[in-house]
Amino acid sequence: MARALDLSLTVEEGMPYYPGDPVPSVKQFKSLDKDGVNLKEIHLGSHSGTHVDAPAHFVKDAPSLDQLDPMAYSGTAIAIKVDGIVKVTDVPPKGEIVLFYTGTNRNWRPGWRMDSFGYVEPEAAKELVKRGFKVVGIDSPSVEMPRFREPETHRTLLSNGVLIIENLADSLSQLVGKTFKLYCLPIKVREGDGAPARVVAVLD
Repeated sequence: MARALDLSLTVEEGMPYYPGDPVPSVKQFKSLDKDGVNLKEIHLGSHSGTHVDAPAHFVKDAPSLDQLDPMAYSGTAIAIKVDGIVKVTDVPPKGEIVLFYTGTNRNWRPGWRMDSFGYVEPEAAKELVKRGFKVVGIDSPSVEMPRFREPETHRTLLSNGVLIIENLADSLSQLVGKTFKLYCLPIKVREGDGAPARVVAVLD
C-alpha cells in the first residue's frame, strides 16, 4: 500500500519569513460562536513557507507560474543528504527531480531569523542544469546563499528551465537515499513569480 509523507511546512501565525518579505499573518476573521461560520484571514508573500519559484522570479520575460503545466513541479524524485551546502560532488549523475536535505529546517520555529541556512553553490547549479534535472528542491528558505550579492544559483537554474522548490519540511530526512513520486502543487497566481505549495512524497 502506498504511503504519503507531507513535506510542507504549516502556515500559521508567527511562522518565520525571509528577511524583507511580507510578514505572514493568519487571523480568525469569523467564528462559529459569533458569526455562525469559521473563516481565516491569511496574509502571505508569494515565497512564504514551503513554496515554488517560477522562472519569472529572477529572469526577465520568463514564464510565470500560471503559464507552467500544473504538474511541472511533480515527478520522480530522489532525496540526497548534504553537509549544509550543495556542492558539485553532491549532484546525482541523472534524474528528474532532486531534493537536498541540509538539516536547515530543524530550526523552523517562531522567531527564527533565517540568517544562516543551507544553499546550492553556483557551480552545483550549473551541474544540475548539465545533468538534465527539471526540478531542484531544498529544505531551507532559499537555494541562494544568505546575504547574496547576485542571485547566481537562481538565475542559472531558472534561466535554463530548472524549477525550484524551497523550504521543504524537515520530514525530508525520512526520504534520504530513496526514490519516490513527488507531487508539488502551488497556488495558481496570475503572473506569479512563485507561490506557497503543498508538497507530498508517495512511496510504494
